[in-house]
Amino acid sequence: MSFFSELKRRNVYRVAALYVVVSWLLMQAADVFTSVLALPEWTGGLIFLLLVIGFPVALISAWAFELTPEGLRRETVSEPIDPDDSSAHRKLDLLIFAVIAVALVYFGLQYAWQSDPHSVEPGEIRSIVVLPLDNLMNDPEQGYLVEGMHEALITQLSRIKALHVISRTTAMRYEDSGKPVPEIASELGVDAVVEGSVFRSGNVVRVTAQLIEARSDRHIWADNFDRELDDILALYADVTREIVNKIRVTVSPDEQASLAISPTVNPAVYELYLKGRHLCGNWSPQEMRRGIDLLQQAINMDPQHARSHAQLAQCLQDSAFFGYMTPVEVDSRATKAALTAVQLDDQLAEAHVALGGVNYYLGFDSKSAETEYFRALELNPHSVDALLHISWMFGQAGRFDEALGPTQQAADLDPLSTAVTNAMGQIYYLSRDYDQAIQEFAKALELDRSDPSLHYYLARPYEEKGQYERAIASYQSAVDLSDRAPLYLSALGHAYGMAGMREQALGILEELQQATNPSPYNLAVIHLGLGDNEKAIDLLEKAYQARNIHLVYINKGPKFDPLRDDPRFISLLERIGW
Repeated sequence: MSFFSELKRRNVYRVAALYVVVSWLLMQAADVFTSVLALPEWTGGLIFLLLVIGFPVALISAWAFELTPEGLRRETVSEPIDPDDSSAHRKLDLLIFAVIAVALVYFGLQYAWQSDPHSVEPGEIRSIVVLPLDNLMNDPEQGYLVEGMHEALITQLSRIKALHVISRTTAMRYEDSGKPVPEIASELGVDAVVEGSVFRSGNVVRVTAQLIEARSDRHIWADNFDRELDDILALYADVTREIVNKIRVTVSPDEQASLAISPTVNPAVYELYLKGRHLCGNWSPQEMRRGIDLLQQAINMDPQHARSHAQLAQCLQDSAFFGYMTPVEVDSRATKAALTAVQLDDQLAEAHVALGGVNYYLGFDSKSAETEYFRALELNPHSVDALLHISWMFGQAGRFDEALGPTQQAADLDPLSTAVTNAMGQIYYLSRDYDQAIQEFAKALELDRSDPSLHYYLARPYEEKGQYERAIASYQSAVDLSDRAPLYLSALGHAYGMAGMREQALGILEELQQATNPSPYNLAVIHLGLGDNEKAIDLLEKAYQARNIHLVYINKGPKFDPLRDDPRFISLLERIGW
């Protein structure tokens, strides 16, 4: 008997075929479970290595042993027999055919999934939403990482001008909503949805992403992306490229070049940046101060990290706006951070938004601010932050018609954002259309009744309409929800004064005066409500010396109408730049 005949008789060929098919199925299963269970990225490689090592072992075992009805026994050289006459051989053949059939079915399903005759045609997907990423680490402390990656993916996709990307604020409202993809897509008016998850093991981050066609709830594409944390920017670019390739959206040469640039980052710096950004976004005094400290640590560790500079400038501005720090205290530091961010990366939209804010709110230079905001929009046409800042600035300047366009653009990108809805209400409020303003502010309040600022904004048009009972109730809600924040207290004091409740107004005035470093702007607001206009102007002058951010509102703010004809007030407006 020849050697090859002996190989056939001893079922070596059968075992080899069965081993290859089973190994292939195991590799496919490993790929699925690695994604679902967030196993280490080397899991697949380890399984492959073990299967390769096991192949010669399987062949040797097939040569040395024979499967019989009595079990395994050592092979002996004998005359060739017909394998079909052996029940053991027939069972082995059936097993091989069954495994091959499973493999063929699996391959067929994979092919059908990727080659669905109803697949999206080029150009059909023009709008998309990236739903909140799942945190597979089961560690709430890692929430800042998941949040940061979600924001980064949205920002990266937003840079593609041909693609309409829903902003993160709206996307976050679908976290744990349990709504099916078609329903979410219908509510947002998008063509496709991106779902995904984040897992971290040491310094390695895995993002699993899948693209789903909205109408049919059909998966168009799914993949895993593994990167070291210092190469995280490349991961964002990889996911973005895959998505735009699958939906075949037009990408300009500049956008392609932008996606090709993926500088490395220091992992420690990037973590400090993400944590600082997360804390600053919570808008509480303790968290914002901690966020500022972390961002400064990131800058100290890597002075070339433009995003940390931009975020620091923004956080300092916000701290001054909410009264947690004084404008004089943050001015030079915020200006330096914003300018440094732009110098380090002129292509970073966030840096130009931050510099625009410094110029406008701290420097009262609306012309320079406008230049920076529109530069940010050139770099990222879907930047809701830039659109909102333009809306606020144009409204405060009395350019109401010009303010409506950017505000509507922001609403299209972020339809469930309270900030966007408030911006629309602000335009109507400043233009004295109080009924329409009430409608817009009420919409925002329906989205989030726990936000004190939303009660504050709704109270203002009620007050201007003389509906003091409603206004006082809304202001009181803002005061209670904010732990008696001075800005909201001063507004309540103004409403008390306008309603003739002088004793209550004076009580709030006294409370604010006894605070450490009371804001002259807030005190001026209460004096206006009490009809003491001269004292109000004296305090507004002090507010100007302190560079109070809220002075941008006095140009068109209805509260300040009693001062319009006063020469001192007119001079103040001129010095502010109005």
